[in-house]
Amino acid sequence: METIAQKINHRVPTPYQVIARKYNTCEMYVGQIARGERIPKRGKGLNIKQELEKLIQNENTKENC
Repeated sequence: METIAQKINHRVPTPYQVIARKYNTCEMYVGQIARGERIPKRGKGLNIKQELEKLIQNENTKENC
């Protein structure tokens, strides 16, 4: 039997899941970039970092309105 959290996780993707699917990678890799455990310099990793930075910029813009 699934818990409520498991049912919700199947319906609502997290930002890490959305980015991971977009770049055909796993959420853990996206999380490592977000936490600074991996420092991307080019390619897919750099694109993921830029996506994460856009998320932060969008949140900051919403707070200032």
